[in-house]
Amino acid sequence: MKKVIQAGSLAILIFLFNLSCTDNQHSMTSHDKTSSHTMKGDCSQVHWSHHSGPEGPENWKNLCDGFAACGGKRQSPIDIATVKVEKDNRLRAPEFHYGQTPVEIINNGHTVQFNVTKGQYVKLNGKDYELLQFHYHAPSEHTVDGRHYPLEVHFVHKHADDDLAVLGIFFKEGKENPFLARFLDKFPPENGKYISDEKIDLMQLLPDDKSYYYYEGSLTTPPCTEIVRWYVLKQPLEASKEQIEKFSEILNNNYRPVQPLNGRKIKLYEK
Repeated sequence: MKKVIQAGSLAILIFLFNLSCTDNQHSMTSHDKTSSHTMKGDCSQVHWSHHSGPEGPENWKNLCDGFAACGGKRQSPIDIATVKVEKDNRLRAPEFHYGQTPVEIINNGHTVQFNVTKGQYVKLNGKDYELLQFHYHAPSEHTVDGRHYPLEVHFVHKHADDDLAVLGIFFKEGKENPFLARFLDKFPPENGKYISDEKIDLMQLLPDDKSYYYYEGSLTTPPCTEIVRWYVLKQPLEASKEQIEKFSEILNNNYRPVQPLNGRKIKLYEK
């Protein structure tokens, strides 16, 4: 009888031990899932690429929870089909308050970017947007009637954290570009920085005609947040064939393919 009681006690102890292990295992599994989810939500170390493949534009939305907007309905860039553009008399001319800024050029592995000093801004349809930086894509991200330009520059502005405005300007092949003539040799060919006391007159980087296409979209790189008012100028700038080829080699096809409009309208302001 005593042996039977001892055996029963032992069986109970084994049952309780196994139950405890199962609970601990469940707890660890839940913790691991939570940690994994947290890691997936932090996109700062997630590698992405402009080139097709597992880390390319077609998969950005799957790389990280924070990149989910890349699969949204109001994405950029887009194709500007000129026959569908609607002239809007409510749109106003941009009022630029740009001055000079020192030279700070950064190649961050995705683009060549110029940082600017504070105080540069543009008034767009009644709101002030501060210029943060400008950077380049080759070929252009936006297309016009299905056609890419060889280069596109984006002037990125901020009114609020959820209200950005990007001014896009195309480049076409033509005469030598004075700005690129000054700085193209200084562009870091890969990750790096170039800083100089030289000054850039930002107004000299804009075309004479400020007519623009307007639509609402997103950032064209992860996290693809849909908080951008796009102003794509009609008149392109010019750069020589040699300048375009040299710059394009550095930028290495750093463009996102055009995205569906999904019912959005493209408006036109003309002088």
